[in-house]
Amino acid sequence: MKKFLALVAVILVSAVDAVAQTDLYVRGAGRLIPIAVPQLCNQGEQGEPAVEIPGVMRRDLDISGFFEVLDPKGYIESAGKCGAPETTAFSDWSAIGPEGLVKGKVSVSGSRVTAQLYLLDVQKQQIVLAKEYQGDVAQARMIAHRFANDILKYYTGYPGVFGTEIAFSSRIGRFKELFVMDMDGSNARQLTNERALAMSASWDPSGSRLVYTSFRNRTPDLFLMNVASKSAKQITRTTELEIGAHFLGNDRLLVSRTEGSDSDIVIMSTDGTIERRLTPPNRAIDVSPVPSPDGRELIFCSNRGGGPQIYKMGIDGSNPRRISFVNSNYCTSPAWAPSGDKIAFVCRADGNFQMFVSDVNGDNVLQLTSSGSNEDPDFSPDGRYLTFSSSYFGGGYNIAIMRTDGTSIKQISKARGGDFEPTWGPLPE
Repeated sequence: MKKFLALVAVILVSAVDAVAQTDLYVRGAGRLIPIAVPQLCNQGEQGEPAVEIPGVMRRDLDISGFFEVLDPKGYIESAGKCGAPETTAFSDWSAIGPEGLVKGKVSVSGSRVTAQLYLLDVQKQQIVLAKEYQGDVAQARMIAHRFANDILKYYTGYPGVFGTEIAFSSRIGRFKELFVMDMDGSNARQLTNERALAMSASWDPSGSRLVYTSFRNRTPDLFLMNVASKSAKQITRTTELEIGAHFLGNDRLLVSRTEGSDSDIVIMSTDGTIERRLTPPNRAIDVSPVPSPDGRELIFCSNRGGGPQIYKMGIDGSNPRRISFVNSNYCTSPAWAPSGDKIAFVCRADGNFQMFVSDVNGDNVLQLTSSGSNEDPDFSPDGRYLTFSSSYFGGGYNIAIMRTDGTSIKQISKARGGDFEPTWGPLPE
């Protein structure tokens, strides 16, 4: 988990409160909002943050699916122009069509950076959002993410998830290793180097640890990793197969555990102790358990009725019932929205695997994809996006994100061997 240690202060500008938030939300609904994000004014010892910060914001806002980020090559104003935001030549910007304009200045002194950032309404020729950030130079990307989140909140009423991380499994030769990257696809780094199969990772609520399955000892066991230090502790040491664990709170796990021909769901402590078996030994394959946001229920995949489908039951194993009602005999990989009212899952459809969302009882099913193969969905912390593994873009499987209505699909990884099983981390503190 990334800790943002910078000091954040709101710059008090009287014009900020001049426009109602709901007016902007209505005006921006249903279409892309044109916005310009030029290079910032540099007033310090180093010029890199003045270029890096707006570059990160442009990527964030484009990925969000709410904005049309105008190409800087078309800007009339010279890059990095200094001056108070009130002196902006709005006529130059009106000529190329943005509604929003990001301006600001950056000052670097030693290892510290200060960024004063503004969002201007080009049509009304006024400042509508202003923030100041201070921190280490290494936190320049996080400063950009924070202001991009504020911009998204200004236009939609809800903050963004820029600055969050996505962990995933990537194929390297005949092995799979765990990686983590920023949600825009940048800053990817390798977490494991086991020369085995490291897969099926899931974040803890704090975003500091991952539980995952590894074949490093030739048998699939669960491991718990501290993401910052990359140190991993083995949880299970059995001949059984433990795959697809999810945190149930901080110290317990929902785990699919296979013994012989029976695959059951159990609650396990993070020291490997089995606390409770939730599914009976009925020779059915019960896998991929995911707890509800309130911890009272879980969804899972089971073939107890024939082909694999999505089921829901109480966290004590009570009242299991099918909730996937798609014209498909094969549905798997469930995910639960943070709001608790939606689920995502994958079914075989249109000659491949495609993603669906529905209410938690199975009503109001919506097919999100229809091209390529799309698997392993997971919701963003705000529930507005899904990350998944997709062959839609060609060249094998890569990680993508899209809005939960199926729009604005963006590829965020470009692996040669293939990227799989993304899991979206929580918002940084």
